[in-house]
Amino acid sequence: MTDHVLRRARCLVIEALYESETAGHDAEVAFDRRLGEVSEEDQEVTSKRPSAYGRQVLRGVLATREKLDRRLQPVAPRHPLGTLPVVERIILRLAVWELLHDNSVPIGAVVNEAVELAHRYGSETSAGFVNGVLRTLGKEISTAREQELCEPTSTPQET
Repeated sequence: MTDHVLRRARCLVIEALYESETAGHDAEVAFDRRLGEVSEEDQEVTSKRPSAYGRQVLRGVLATREKLDRRLQPVAPRHPLGTLPVVERIILRLAVWELLHDNSVPIGAVVNEAVELAHRYGSETSAGFVNGVLRTLGKEISTAREQELCEPTSTPQET
């Protein structure tokens, strides 16, 4: 299995979230339907790991959407999230969820993946915007992680 299969799983997540946000359909039902639609042509993406990862990301984004939006807004203050194109907002939420909740993927890889998705689904300017927002947020997250690693752990007091 290649990393590209996880990209294809992310595509299904984006499509399900887009359908949910624009048509009001249940995102999990849309994701399951999309998995079924691609199952014959792309059995790799419907196998256990990619489909489970996609479902985990989908549920994570849905469950933490407000938290994700609060993390995003300060790094794009001139662009209120409600005014962004739906697909950009979804790609940003997905990437921020991965940055905050999936430490198995390096920050740079998450940003690059989101930029690729923005090229695929967004407008001519989407990739640059997504890149700028996520690079800024990635630096903040990286700095916070480094500070956490450098903080001294408490030691038992001597008696």
